[in-house]
Amino acid sequence: MTQTPIRLLFILMLPIGLIILTVGYSSYHISKSVLEEELKEPQQQMLQIIMKDIDKYLVDSNQVAVKLALDNDVYTFLTSPFSHNYQNIKEVYEKLETITKNTGFIKSIYIYDIPKDNFIAVPQGFSSSSLNFNDANWVEVKDELQNQSMIVKYRDLPDGAVNKGSNLTLFRKIHIKGEARGLIAINLHEKELFSKLNLSEQAPSSSMRFIVDQHHNILHTTNAHHFDKETIAFVQNEIRKGHVHNLSYQDNIFLSHQLESAFTGWQFISVVDEDSILAKSETIRNVVFFVSILALIIGCIAVLLINVTQLKPIDRIKQLLPKNEQSGYRRDLLHLETLIDDLVSDHAQLSQLIKKMTKEAKAKFLSDIQSGKIQSDAEFQEKWHTYFKGWKEKPIHVVLLSIDDYHSWMNETPQQYRKVAKAGLINMMDEVLSPHFLVHMVNLDNDKILMIAQLKEGKVSLKNHLRIALDNVEELLGFSISAGMCSHGAHVDLLKEACQKAELALSYRLYHGYGQVLDYTEVVEENEAEITKEETKTLQALITATEQVGPQDTLEEVNRFFDYVEDNMIHPVPSYQYVAEMKQTLFNSLHVPFPIELEAIKTMHLSDVAKVFQEHIAKQVENINHLQDVKRFNYCEKMVHYMAEHLDEAIGIPEIAESVGISVSLASQWFKEEKQETIYGYLTKLRMQKSEELLMDTDAKIAEIALAVGYQHENSFIRKFREYKKMTPGKFRKMHAAVHNEKEM
Repeated sequence: MTQTPIRLLFILMLPIGLIILTVGYSSYHISKSVLEEELKEPQQQMLQIIMKDIDKYLVDSNQVAVKLALDNDVYTFLTSPFSHNYQNIKEVYEKLETITKNTGFIKSIYIYDIPKDNFIAVPQGFSSSSLNFNDANWVEVKDELQNQSMIVKYRDLPDGAVNKGSNLTLFRKIHIKGEARGLIAINLHEKELFSKLNLSEQAPSSSMRFIVDQHHNILHTTNAHHFDKETIAFVQNEIRKGHVHNLSYQDNIFLSHQLESAFTGWQFISVVDEDSILAKSETIRNVVFFVSILALIIGCIAVLLINVTQLKPIDRIKQLLPKNEQSGYRRDLLHLETLIDDLVSDHAQLSQLIKKMTKEAKAKFLSDIQSGKIQSDAEFQEKWHTYFKGWKEKPIHVVLLSIDDYHSWMNETPQQYRKVAKAGLINMMDEVLSPHFLVHMVNLDNDKILMIAQLKEGKVSLKNHLRIALDNVEELLGFSISAGMCSHGAHVDLLKEACQKAELALSYRLYHGYGQVLDYTEVVEENEAEITKEETKTLQALITATEQVGPQDTLEEVNRFFDYVEDNMIHPVPSYQYVAEMKQTLFNSLHVPFPIELEAIKTMHLSDVAKVFQEHIAKQVENINHLQDVKRFNYCEKMVHYMAEHLDEAIGIPEIAESVGISVSLASQWFKEEKQETIYGYLTKLRMQKSEELLMDTDAKIAEIALAVGYQHENSFIRKFREYKKMTPGKFRKMHAAVHNEKEM
């Protein structure tokens, strides 16, 4: 048992040593991956720069070919029926010579006349046939240019054209009138074109770069001096096969990176020997491995020193702990550490649990006092002295805090912030009062917070401090609260009665408004008269009146009710009862729900309660009026439809009213209100409009038209038409015909 600490520390050192060795071994592979990733971006950037430079040379060469294809002298050369126009040949040759001298990356230029098999070349001059031109093997490229206007390709030069032509040539076809008449061949200086592809002799890593065309032909190769010939040959052979991903040869791994030119389709490939970039990483790996072994040795030495010096106090603790042989409990170092850890953890958890339970028990105790659930004096005294044993035998002030207009506060405050707001309210009250008072607060349901306070020493006004706290809450939290209290402190035995007084004082918020500290001795004792029989009778009569009048008159009766309550300062308790009775009576008759519960109404000022009733009633009256307007509109539209369908009949107001099922007087009233004219006037207007259409569009006689619009006598129709149009029907028809003929003319 005495060697347990040594065994424990050695057991701990074993995984630590393995971790250190693992770190040393894996550091090499991690650095390898990091270096590969770090190498990838600069290689890609370098290839991108090289590709852009080469593409620029080729784009410029293509622009030269385009300008030559559009040149007038070249056009004359290709279209002239004479193949030996000396002046034209001279002008074309001089242009080609000028371009070649002024452009460093162009070695020579050939122009080939396909139908006549003629050449103009710099520096060769004019050749009348491909048979006597020493570099004419490329003319078959015209077949490759069937579907494209330009290509750049590698070609083999004949022996006689090595110094004049180039292995890398840009070919472009010349179209004249839709026919391929010529070819332009621009031979490029490979040394100038691929100058930026060359690698520095001082390059820290062994690398090669290639340019490969679409057919995997290597156009150019450059490499650092670190590679042997066999390695270079292997890499070139793999690239020709199209194998351009990571390669391995003779235990060497080559990392490859490639880009493809959008202009030429060439692939730009960079190949780097992995070992050349990881040489220093191998050294780092060996150093880390050595340091790991050294650290393991030092750790073993530290174990022995700790056992000699640091573990003696632990051995002493083990000796002091009593042994229980029957339990078979081994009190070695492992069990000792577990035991101490459990003791500390259990103590902390138990302490937190006791604090939480005590706080909840206090809240439950005060809540039960306020609601009157505690009846036994013995139970009250036991719990009080248990939960508030630090409080003295001094008077205790009971304060009931309430959020003003709780319904509006609920609508304006998101649900997730309500608890935070009430917690902030409690903290601010505690911050103001706690320097002078012992304070405890309980968050009751909904809008209320119950607070008990006891003065520590001296003479400090609780009421003044409450006013300060209420002002701070409104300023910082953005909502107001009211407080009901009794300025005369109560003995602990009278807390229940004090709670009732505070609640009654708070109810006078109905008249005194928001953000007030309402003292029972000021607001209740001065208005302690109960409601009289006459007041009760009047209130009952006002409530009954709201039920008997129509919806439009209900608002006036409601205003009379609230004016009476305010003028007579009716006791808040019966006032709330009558408000609840009126709410039930009024809104049940309207068959609509009331938006606010009675408990929320108790947090409001009387004017706000009246305003809620007024707004809700006005809304319902507006809905009723709207429904009546809709009903009246529908009836009028039905009457208009009936008139339009029966214009040819001798109908009158009785028939029209009967068609919609209402009386003549109501039909006349609604039609006048809706259409701003009488039924008879509207019917006459429809008949006149119909008669105008018949006069203009038909050749019917006046008598026939009169019958068609509901007039039994032609004279009656003519008289009414003259009143309406200030002319007879016949004259109206003639005027319309004249206007119509004039338009046709």
